[in-house]
Amino acid sequence: MNKKVLSQSIALATLAALSVPAQADEHSLSLTARTHFGQVDRHFGPEDSEEMSQTLRLDYQSPLYNDLIGVDASFYSIFKLHADKNTAGIPLLDENGDGFTKIGQANIKIKPSDNAEVRIGRMRVISPLLMDTDGRSEPSTRQAVRGHVKLSDVKLYGIYSDRVATTGSDSFEKYTADGDGITILGASTRLENGLGLHLSHGRLKDAKQQSFINASYELPLGDSSLALDAYHYMAKGIGDKSNLADGTGADGKFDTSLSNIAASLNSGDFTYTLSFQTVGDDLYDPSWDGFNNDRTVLWSWNSVQILDFYNPNQDSLQLRVDYRSSNIPGLSLMARYTEGDYKAGNETVTDKELNLESQYIIQSGAAKGLKLKLRYADVQIGGVGDLEDLRLIADYQMNLL
Repeated sequence: MNKKVLSQSIALATLAALSVPAQADEHSLSLTARTHFGQVDRHFGPEDSEEMSQTLRLDYQSPLYNDLIGVDASFYSIFKLHADKNTAGIPLLDENGDGFTKIGQANIKIKPSDNAEVRIGRMRVISPLLMDTDGRSEPSTRQAVRGHVKLSDVKLYGIYSDRVATTGSDSFEKYTADGDGITILGASTRLENGLGLHLSHGRLKDAKQQSFINASYELPLGDSSLALDAYHYMAKGIGDKSNLADGTGADGKFDTSLSNIAASLNSGDFTYTLSFQTVGDDLYDPSWDGFNNDRTVLWSWNSVQILDFYNPNQDSLQLRVDYRSSNIPGLSLMARYTEGDYKAGNETVTDKELNLESQYIIQSGAAKGLKLKLRYADVQIGGVGDLEDLRLIADYQMNLL
């Protein structure tokens, strides 16, 4: 589906939605205020970065007209509170270190049955092979068609996207110079024995194909529980590779994989996790355009605050502890340490990252629901240098309708 066809589909769906008489009055409108301070101290070039933004986000969801069709939209307005040193190096603001506004989401939702839905337009996509994260001022969003159907306990889904508006940008950009789109098909299920399975496969013309497999299982152990999680990614160059943004190996080909397995023991207020990840012969970059506009990240455990530990032939190990207080409702803490080695020529290169996070959600009073979060990373990038990343985030949502 090219851009013209997708735009025509959006226009036709909008006209259809407006022409159907309303038979429901449950509109939803919420306002979220996010204050975000970010500071990156690099003990190497480029210059340090420091920014602070205030985001106002309006999210609207319409009812389904005639139980069939509706409209959802999100408007983001980002204001500059502070920018110093290397602006837009985080990024919380735009490339010039200024605020901006954009219609991040505007899509038609069509629900032919309780078990099926199709969306057309601008939207946030969350899937293993196409991911719009929300860790900055505002989330990235896509111009896409997305649909799913649930058959018994199996959910089948498909996604087609031809443009993306990354965090810190108010424009929707192409993945390739010719406007080629990404096509993804997937399926997920949770069996009666507790085994969860998720499969996904995607392609971008003359660039690459990616496949994803995930299996998870939780085993009760008295008052505790043990969760097992396994991920496997595969990527390969396709076509004439004129759109391929990934680097090729010594053989001139791009063909690699990434595997991750984790075990988590939950006991009382604590969860202890051990995670191991290994990468194939080429760097595993989950982005479809080399992080030019698409900022898709890995779903694996070892994809952390700054690093992804996805260098060629890199093995990495993570130790993680989570604490969710039963005595102080709303308080959660997390600490993790990840280290990985790989060969660069005749040298062994080591990446290290320590993460500390704390979050508290106010439980009562006028500020009930206010979410306060601190994220800190101490990072050693092998062969490059060290950096420290600090993020302070305050989120508060109000329901207007």
